[in-house]
Amino acid sequence: MKDDDCVRFLQEVLPRLDLRWPGFRKVRGQVCKRLARRLIELDLPDLAGYRQLLATRPAEWEILDSLCRISISRFHRDRRCFEELAGEVLPEIVRQAQATGGPVRIWSAGCASGE
Repeated sequence: MKDDDCVRFLQEVLPRLDLRWPGFRKVRGQVCKRLARRLIELDLPDLAGYRQLLATRPAEWEILDSLCRISISRFHRDRRCFEELAGEVLPEIVRQAQATGGPVRIWSAGCASGE
């Protein structure tokens, strides 16, 4: 499967899955590999065949949705987040703790999808 074909396909189907293309630009390779494996599993020659299958088999949309869910977090790759934490957020937390004599408590929810 060519990258351009996969990109066009994703741009077409992502809105129906309530997903946005800008979030997939950098990680589309992972999703495209999953799609290629799915085509093999279904014995389909290309994404045009998969489009037809989606049109006739609504349950396949759930499978496609699972293929498009990526397991990568951008939080640690966003320098601005850490600069804001280091320069503004954490110093303010420390100032407040020092002013009240209380401990510093931080909760990390570990949300991989960015919540």
